[in-house]
Amino acid sequence: MAGPRKIKKISAADQVFEEMRQLILEEVWKIGERIPTETQLAEQFAVNRLTVRVALQRLQALGLLDIRVGDGTYVKALDMTENISELAAFYSSSTSAKDAEEYRYIIETACVRLAVYRRTDEDLASYWEKYQEMVRHANTRLRNASPAVAEKEAQAHTDMSLDIHTILCGMAHNELLNYAFSIAKGPNRNLMLRNVLRRMRSDSDISDILDLYEKLYLHLKEQDPEESLRAIRQIMHIDVSGTGL
Repeated sequence: MAGPRKIKKISAADQVFEEMRQLILEEVWKIGERIPTETQLAEQFAVNRLTVRVALQRLQALGLLDIRVGDGTYVKALDMTENISELAAFYSSSTSAKDAEEYRYIIETACVRLAVYRRTDEDLASYWEKYQEMVRHANTRLRNASPAVAEKEAQAHTDMSLDIHTILCGMAHNELLNYAFSIAKGPNRNLMLRNVLRRMRSDSDISDILDLYEKLYLHLKEQDPEESLRAIRQIMHIDVSGTGL
């Protein structure tokens, strides 16, 4: 016969946290809105201010509240992508390049399939702006980087590449795919950095990859699924027949 089950004790701070969380999720407290002060909340929940402060800090840690000293506390839009990206640092160094390539292939081709039909003019404008930034950097700094600064310039270009792929995944307008891409941003960035360093040895390689980014933009603009998928596969340097995917 099973022994007696322990009853979990819920602290006052836990109860206040849950009540406030529900107020946010049910949009009683709306995004961008300033919520009541600690004193007002303490009176509302019949607890002391310290209990309220603990609950507020937990909600802030979750990214649900923005506590501004001297101003007040405001409700934030939940950005799971940012929170998940931070977790990627814990395993990015142990992920193999092959694993990262396969993961990117699955996520980004899925995003492109949806992006062809769901992308907005604003999405395309963001993509094109980031693409032009990459071109300017490649033409003026990446190609002319001395050995002493090559690593720094490669890092900067890698961040631009990661940004444009983030924009690309956002074009799918699917939150779960966005989260999936964010989970592996660390390993993906390591893979991209390796590719950037390799391309820096050849101007033709730099030109080729930039041309592919431009082609992908044009194919997405024209809503051409076949050519869009071809372009993203070439950008990722995935040999489809060799991956088993």
